[in-house]
Amino acid sequence: MIKSLLVANRGEIARRILRTCRDLGIRTVAVFSDPDAAAPHVAEADAAVRLAGARPEDTYLNVKAILDAARAAGADAVHPGYGFLSENAAFARAVVEAGLTWVGPPPEAIEAMGSKISAKRLMAEAGVPVQTVPDDASAMTMPVMVKAAAGGGGRGMRIVRDHADLAEAIASAEREALAAFGDGTVFVEPLLEGARHIEVQILADAHGTVWALGERECSIQRRHQKVIEETPSPGVGDGLRTRLCAAAVAAARAIGYVGAGTVEFLVSSDIPGDISGDIPGGISGDLSGDTTEETIAFLEMNTRLQVEHPITECVYGIDLVRLQLEIAEGARLPETPPVPHGHAIEARLYAEDPSAGWRPESGVLHRFAVPGVDAEFGLPTGDRPFLRLDSGVTDGSVIGTHYDAMLAKVIAWAPTRATALRRLTAALADARLHGVPTNRDLLLRVLAHEAFRSGATHTGFLDEHAHLATTPPDENTVKLSALAAALATAAADRRAAPVLRGLPLGWRNVPSLPQTAAFQGPCGTVEVAYRLTRDGLHADGFDDVTLADLSPEQVTLESAGVRHRFDVARHGDPRHGPALVHVDSPLGAVRLRPLPRLPEPAVEIAPGSLLAPMPGTVLRVDVAPGETVEAGRPVVVLEAMKMEHVIAAPMTGTVSAVHVTPGRQVEAGALLALVEPAKAESGTASDESDTATERAADAAPDAPLRSPSS
Repeated sequence: MIKSLLVANRGEIARRILRTCRDLGIRTVAVFSDPDAAAPHVAEADAAVRLAGARPEDTYLNVKAILDAARAAGADAVHPGYGFLSENAAFARAVVEAGLTWVGPPPEAIEAMGSKISAKRLMAEAGVPVQTVPDDASAMTMPVMVKAAAGGGGRGMRIVRDHADLAEAIASAEREALAAFGDGTVFVEPLLEGARHIEVQILADAHGTVWALGERECSIQRRHQKVIEETPSPGVGDGLRTRLCAAAVAAARAIGYVGAGTVEFLVSSDIPGDISGDIPGGISGDLSGDTTEETIAFLEMNTRLQVEHPITECVYGIDLVRLQLEIAEGARLPETPPVPHGHAIEARLYAEDPSAGWRPESGVLHRFAVPGVDAEFGLPTGDRPFLRLDSGVTDGSVIGTHYDAMLAKVIAWAPTRATALRRLTAALADARLHGVPTNRDLLLRVLAHEAFRSGATHTGFLDEHAHLATTPPDENTVKLSALAAALATAAADRRAAPVLRGLPLGWRNVPSLPQTAAFQGPCGTVEVAYRLTRDGLHADGFDDVTLADLSPEQVTLESAGVRHRFDVARHGDPRHGPALVHVDSPLGAVRLRPLPRLPEPAVEIAPGSLLAPMPGTVLRVDVAPGETVEAGRPVVVLEAMKMEHVIAAPMTGTVSAVHVTPGRQVEAGALLALVEPAKAESGTASDESDTATERAADAAPDAPLRSPSS
């Protein structure tokens, strides 16, 4: 019997495991890096042990440190969660050799599936459908996918469409895979565009019983990471489901699998190359049944719990973590799994900046609230629609640069897909997400898209519907939100005034001058000018808008006869004014940054200055001073939030200065390098341009640089 469990992970998966342990009466031990000292999972465990440092390799990937923590805290079992060391056979073996219970598959099974290269050979021998590919990557027809042989989660993956880019893509994928999984081995396979990504949840005990718990649709992906998942798949009928589950069970039995795992497949009517294996390819079709010939091909097997496991739990009414623990204690599974019921959809919330190409973002999450949640990490009961939240953050959490940018998963279950979709959409729309920017609006646009609603999804969905990632917020919503923010902020200032607090809001000696405010909005600067008189609100550009109610926290505006309530939250040091204003309303959520009336002088940025977009570590410098570069050529490569970020030359020109070296830590806005634009043949650059370049070159390389304010 497990008495004390160490969770060798962080964030929401650590909290998820802790929740089940509390239900079972198992004592828990958390581990934490220095940046995670105040994280929720640390506070919720019965005991916690510090892993000194911040880098994953010093903390959550440090086998010795984790085993030392288990001994120090008196743990008798270890659960790896997912990511980090969860698929590391050497770690599993070290846990067992230390006399601890390993809550996971046997090290030999992890080893067998640890390399996707050898796993495909093994699966073909077991009769699982596998796509065969040439050994020589350079001879393959483009496009291709470079993939890490170990790990998952989109790390170490690159799409290549031109042979000239293959060598650099392989090198980049190797570096990212090595940093994420400790193994830089990669391989190349044909890129199957238009296919579905379908996975099957399996659960096996040590006595020969293997469950296949249906399929999960995981085709909505960005940067090779799943964004929205659901079960059952709207594009899989009974025939294909039977074949997928049979292939997954065959895969598990082939390696003597024990515990929870996932077998992943590509499903398409157009898979290039030969398909080896004895299990037939299968059939799939529309929502009403199997009508279209489809082929399935083994992709990989994840020998761990998956991020998206909650949707399977909701549909099958089981706690997969509890079953993992019981299997680790030697329990037998019933011969047949529970009968599935209903439909579940999961959306992943990430800290990402839509204005910067969905770059992962760090910073403070001032507020995190999802209304209508029935349970955190819980299961539905009965047929009433159910909303679940699995999160690793709370109000005030700091999103750092050392780990993944995922904040939480929001899961909706209902008897039908349409009801689950409606419940999930409402929860995301009404969520209060203040501080770091998120991907919430993108999720809402995907969920509302007709192709998604009809089940017509594939792994290139967000490429095919690229406008979903670039659609700007509704202009009228942004303007109304800015007006509400200006009114609420003025009301807050009046309430905090040390004298004459009773004067009417907007009172002026010279009533002809309006009150003004300016904000940096999602699509640029938004300026507001208004007057509050005995006749009410008069706002420039808002002829049909009247003020119905006003407080520092809430503004009700009436536009074209319809009233809208705007909740306004200000975040920052109140002594110096808010640094951020978030306005939430049924029209949508708007994030605004107040602009000062009298901007402070700022360092001028010379043309060709390459600045760090976020804090990170310099992985590589690809140029030298004096070198000529073409526009778009990589100059510096940063690593941040478990990803590589290429900083490319903004123009054709000459590298005049390089301010960083590999291994150096840089802050957001740090000057990395300077590229002087190529001079026109008819003349030379002006003295003014040369002076600007010299000013930027002389600036402190690590000092954040800002655009000049007017």
